Amino acid sequence: MKETIETREIFERMVTLRRELHKHPEVGFDLPQTVKTVEDELREAGVDFTESYGKSSVVAEIGTGEKTVAVRADTDALPIEEKTCLPYSSENKGMMHACGHDSHTAVLLGLARYLKAHEKELKTKVRLIFQPSEEGAVSGAKMLVENSVMDGVDHIIGTHCEPGANTGEIAVCRGDFMAACVPLRIVFTGRCSHATAPKAGIDAIEMANEAYVRLKKSVAELAGMKEYIWSVGVFRGGEAHNVIAENCRLEISFRFYDNNFAEEMRKTTFSICEEIAASFGGKVDIDWHLSTPAVHNDERVTNDFVAALKAAGNKVVPLEKKMGSEDFGWYLTKSPGMIFRFGTNSGSGGFASGLHTSDFCPDEKSLKYAFSAFADYLFSL
Repeated sequence: MKETIETREIFERMVTLRRELHKHPEVGFDLPQTVKTVEDELREAGVDFTESYGKSSVVAEIGTGEKTVAVRADTDALPIEEKTCLPYSSENKGMMHACGHDSHTAVLLGLARYLKAHEKELKTKVRLIFQPSEEGAVSGAKMLVENSVMDGVDHIIGTHCEPGANTGEIAVCRGDFMAACVPLRIVFTGRCSHATAPKAGIDAIEMANEAYVRLKKSVAELAGMKEYIWSVGVFRGGEAHNVIAENCRLEISFRFYDNNFAEEMRKTTFSICEEIAASFGGKVDIDWHLSTPAVHNDERVTNDFVAALKAAGNKVVPLEKKMGSEDFGWYLTKSPGMIFRFGTNSGSGGFASGLHTSDFCPDEKSLKYAFSAFADYLFSL
């Protein structure tokens, strides 16, 4: 997008908003200050909105076209203590925008202001979704989808900052982009006894250890050449060296793209764990649920997006698919869409810290490129 006095003012406003959001990060669904900032800005721009799609969500519409394109920004922060020492560092102890959601929200607010000012030039209706709890155990996207936010939507686009790409670059992955996620929890229950009388007890740690080994082997055999992650993040049991543990818990992050493979692994997990528990005379409780489906960037939407950006002079670069997850996948269960990333590394140092780190500090100049990507695409439709 060609820079004008109007867009320059919007860019400056986005930086101001981003810093305001950064100073007051909030986590999960408890986002009163964040919601107020979003709504105040929309109100000032003359954009109507609703909170009817769920707790701490804000949804607005601009335009009157026959088709509706949704655009989403996530608004929540992380439970991380900030260590950037910036003048606009977090004022909320133990909370930080360490994944760039403050930037995403600021970009969407800037876009809302611009779209409203040029509403008559839009050929499509645009639904702006400000979503809570992307980082939380309970997905804000899932809530919004269950509350029908995707009704009537032709397709959806979103963005995320990318410290691995340079400022000015719009990074796009075609097809499979981010993995589905099952946060698996397995709890074995045995019977405690004195450590010197192990036969009087049922060792929960031994059951969990056997499950750990057999499940790691089984997932590798079932996967074959399929891409997956099976990472045991928690293995916890026992309270004292002289007591046979009554309980032991495994928590596993399972990431994948192939749903049939995942279903086979689900059946195998229950079968193996129940067999182990029965053989020891113990019990097992398994919590297996899908926290987010995979993100697949639709071919048509992606091709149209890339073509529009290149025609407008944006720098589009390829991006490899990732085994990380993003609850944007819930929206894609209802309509096709795509999510792109915008580079936040200035190339001069100081802006390359990774996501979810206490010193994450994206280059604020990157916001205007994300804004331009959205605007150039939407006005091309």
